[in-house]
Order: sequence, then structure tokens, then C-alpha cells
Amino acid sequence: MNDGELVLSLSTKVSSHQIEETLTSVGYSFDDVRTIRQGKVNLSLNASDWSSSCPIYLSWEDLFTIVENTSKLPSYFYVLETMESSLDDIQNKRALELFCALRQLLASLADQCEPPQDGCGKGSRKLFYIIETEDGVVKYDFKPTLLWSELKETFTEDGQLSLIEKLRKLIALGDSQDSERRSVMRSAFHEIISTCHSSSEIFKKVINSIDNFHKRYEEHHDIFVRRFSINKVLHEINEKDLNYTSKINEILSSAQNKALTIPGALIVIGAVMKIDQMIDGVAVAIGMLMTTLIVHRSLNVHESTFDHIEKQITSEFKRYDVLNEKVEIRKRAKQTISELSILIDKAKKNSGFMRNSIWLICCLAIVFVIVVLNDDRSGVAFSKVPHQESSIISQQKNSDVISGNAISIDVVSESKPNKMSVEVSSDSSAIPKLPVEEQSAPNVKKASSIEE
Repeated sequence: MNDGELVLSLSTKVSSHQIEETLTSVGYSFDDVRTIRQGKVNLSLNASDWSSSCPIYLSWEDLFTIVENTSKLPSYFYVLETMESSLDDIQNKRALELFCALRQLLASLADQCEPPQDGCGKGSRKLFYIIETEDGVVKYDFKPTLLWSELKETFTEDGQLSLIEKLRKLIALGDSQDSERRSVMRSAFHEIISTCHSSSEIFKKVINSIDNFHKRYEEHHDIFVRRFSINKVLHEINEKDLNYTSKINEILSSAQNKALTIPGALIVIGAVMKIDQMIDGVAVAIGMLMTTLIVHRSLNVHESTFDHIEKQITSEFKRYDVLNEKVEIRKRAKQTISELSILIDKAKKNSGFMRNSIWLICCLAIVFVIVVLNDDRSGVAFSKVPHQESSIISQQKNSDVISGNAISIDVVSESKPNKMSVEVSSDSSAIPKLPVEEQSAPNVKKASSIEE
């Protein structure tokens, strides 16, 4: 080192042109005069001489300071302390890579980050977690870092870094399950750090438990998948329950509509038709009987449908009995079968009641028609007698209505029919004789005359 410059001896095996290309590729501002002089390579460590940051560090701790601020390991670096570079596969390099990967993973799982900007530096200063548990809500607030002395002692393997990368990819697949996997991973994170006594121990605890972190995630994810599968099957059972219930109610409603046609027909007959002849009554009785038979056959079909649905329900829910490890599903399936069986039994009873009711109504309707016909016939026969009596009374009144005339009544012998001849004398007109039949009177020997 000389005044902020790194002086390296130029090997005879390497040409100046090769050195220039190498330095230019890593972002160094090559100077034809100052860079290579007197067989030596002079490299400035000032940031102004590099397009990005200077890849040459005096120690690993200096490199860690840069990584801690940016959460990113430079693509090219060279550490003078150990004469090691980014091209070497060494423990310190793996520790820094694990540090960056874990910090980025925790930042993607956190509820809030400082700084909040997306990128490698997201959450480099502080992370906030609010995790819901069975006991309530747990809050975590910590800085995702540790000392270099602690980090370099961390045992790292290539497998640990691959586990972190695997966990990062699981929550960034872009499918509908990303949020579920993220929630499961947060649950595993909470389980690991729940034994920490202070926030400063959290990051160190996690970086030393990479294998355990991945294992806990797998366990929690399996539980979630099983729980999700159970919920999915339970949802499927509920949908089938609703579907069968709708079918049963639809069939029962159709049966009720058919059964209501019988009393409806009876109401129409009573309101519209006038049954006064035998042929009308016979037609009504035949119509009621045919309608009742049709409805009866329809109700029988509905009952057969109920039997088929009951068998289908038993067959459909029987497959859930093989899931021995899922007791909750078996219990729910048996409960659904029991409820649907009760519903089908009630539907069958209602169908039988409707069938009996329509036959009862049909019989009552036929009896009603017969009674109406008998009443009409009796009324016609009874109305003839008063008509004859009224005609006789009217004839008697006509014979009596005479003003200023004499009426002579001749009564003949008992052996002959009684006749009454009426003579009316008047100045203006003469009333003809009217024969009137009367009951025989054996004791009457004289004719009487009446003057008015």
C-alpha cells in the first residue's frame, strides 16, 4: 500500500494488455501512464477511480460493513487480509451469502420494513412482525444483523443457502397459494424465535437454525395442506347436502301442486257447473276419478324417486368412510346421511298423506254429486201437487165472482158423477156453463140458490 494505492508486481507471464482488459471489466478507470509503471501495477482504492464501488477491501470486516448496509454481496471483491477473492469457495464468502439471503427472506415475510423500498436493501435497518397465534397476537421488532465476529463463526454449508433460496421461491411463485405459504412460513418463524429473550437474539437465532426453519415450515405446511384438504372435503359434503335437500324439496313441492288439483277441480265444479241431470253427475264423477288416478300415479313416481335418492346418498357418502385418519370428515358425512334420511322419511310420509287425501276428496265429491242429484229429483216430484190444487182453487174463484146473478146447482144421483151447471143471467152477457167435479154428497137432495 502506498498513499491509497495498491502496488502489485507485474508477472512476466501476463501482458499489459491482459491486465488492462481485466481491470476494465471490473469497472476500474485504466490509465495508460499511471496504472502500469516500471513493471508494477498501481491500483487506486479511491471510489472515483471505479465505476461502482472498489472491489478491493483491506479486511473481511470492511467487506461485511458494505454488505450490512446494502444486503448485497459484490460480484467481484478481493480481501487483502487473507488474499482471497470472490472466485474462491471459502467459509467467509458463504457466510456473507447466507447473511444476505436470510435478510431478504425475512424482509419479504415482515409486515413492515425500514427502509420500505423494494430491492436488496429492503428491511436492512429494522423489521416489524405481527403474528396471530392461538393465544393472541405477538409482535416482533428487531434489526436483522449481527457482528462480523458472530457471523464468521456461523457454520455454513452450500445446502443451507439452497434451503433459503427454496423458501424464498416458495412465496414468490405468483400463484394463488403464495399468501398461504407465506402465512405458514411466518408461523414456523414464530415457533423458532419464541424462545428468544431479546430482539437482538432473533436474527442470530434464525441464521443458526436454517435447517430447523425449513423443517418447521415443511411440518406446518403439511398440517395446513391436511387442514385445507379436510375443509375442502367438508365444503364438498355441505354442497352435496344442499343439493340433495333442494332436490327433495323440489319433488315434494311438485307433489303438493299435483295433489291440489283435486280440491281445485271440486271448487270449479261447485262454482261453475249446475248438476241437475244424471249424465252431468256421471261425467263429473268420471272426471274426478281419472284426475285422482293420474295424481295417484304421479305420487307413486315421486316416492320411487325418494327411494332412489336415498340409495344414491348412501352410495355417495360411503366413500368418505375410507378416510380413517380424518375422523372429522367421517363424522360430518354420517351426520349428513342421517339428516337427509330423516328428510326423505318425512317426504315419504307427506306423499302418503297427500295420496290418501286425494282419494278421500274424490269419494266426498262423488257422494256430493249423488246427494245433489237426489235432491233435484225430489224437488221436481214435490212441485207437481201444489200446481193441481192451485188450478182447482182458481176455477172455484171464477165461479163465485158473479155480480147480480142467480146460481143454480143441480146435484145428480150418487151413482153418477156429480156435475154442477151454473147459469148466469145478465142484461149484457151470458157466462157459459162450467163443469166442476166435486166429491159425492149422498145426503144433499136439493139445489140451493145463492144471491149476491
